[in-house]
Amino acid sequence: MASSAMEDEDEDRKRVATHIEWQKQGAWVVLWGAYTRRYWAFARWPLPPGGVAVCAVDPEALYGEMRRAEREHDFLRWRYGGRSAPAAGGPPPSARSSPP
Repeated sequence: MASSAMEDEDEDRKRVATHIEWQKQGAWVVLWGAYTRRYWAFARWPLPPGGVAVCAVDPEALYGEMRRAEREHDFLRWRYGGRSAPAAGGPPPSARSSPP
């Protein structure tokens, strides 16, 4: 593939990544990795140390990986319910004992 054609393709894929990030309303940072030739998404809601990053070769697969991570890490509870997140290294709120 010629260099200018690859650059044009990269620009198109960067625009797609920007659109996905806009659709996810700031819950994810999404970018196109020109070297890795993959879309990357980094979760922005409160998560345990280490966070969550997913990648895929096309937008459809990226959406699937993002949804899987959202289910695994209680994204909907944070987004639409109480916004409390477990303290780093601490037990989740349901596991803490209440004071006597």
